[in-house]
Amino acid sequence: MELGVAGSIAVKHIIVSDTYVDTEINSWLEANPDVEVINIKFATSANEMDWTTDALIIYRKED
Repeated sequence: MELGVAGSIAVKHIIVSDTYVDTEINSWLEANPDVEVINIKFATSANEMDWTTDALIIYRKED
């Protein structure tokens, strides 16, 4: 199946519970300086005992 333009789009999912998500996002961006970031989505969830933050980096893969 040919994906066309969508075939060049990829995602990186980051989950953290013991650090801030921006640290992990910045580390990934530093390790991948040539990617074109399309968008970054994030959400935080918590219960009585713990919290987690998820980030989804949507980017265009190099050809």
